[in-house]
Amino acid sequence: MELTERKRFNNLWLGVRLGIFVPFGLLMISLLVIYFRLEAGESLWAYALGEGIPSRLLSLVTLGNLVTFLLSIRTDRLLTARGILGATVVLAITSVALRLFL
Repeated sequence: MELTERKRFNNLWLGVRLGIFVPFGLLMISLLVIYFRLEAGESLWAYALGEGIPSRLLSLVTLGNLVTFLLSIRTDRLLTARGILGATVVLAITSVALRLFL
C-alpha cells in the first residue's frame, strides 16, 4: 500500500482566501497607481466609479489569480488550486454583473 504525503498549505479554503485577497490587494495597488497618474483636478473616486471602469478593473486584477493558480499547480497543491479557481469564477461572474448593471 502506498502512503501519500500530506502537503503543507494544500487546503481548499486557503485557495479561496488567496483567490479573494490577491485580486483585492492588486486592486489597492492599481488604485494607488491610478491616483498618482491623475491630473490635478480629477478625483480618484469619480474616475474609478466611471462608466465601465469597475468591471474593467476587477477583470484586470483577477488575472493576478493566474499566477497563484499556476504556482499551486506547479507545487502539486491541487486543493488550493481548486479554491483559487472557484474564487476566480465568482469574481468573473461579479465582473460580468458589474458590466451589465453599471
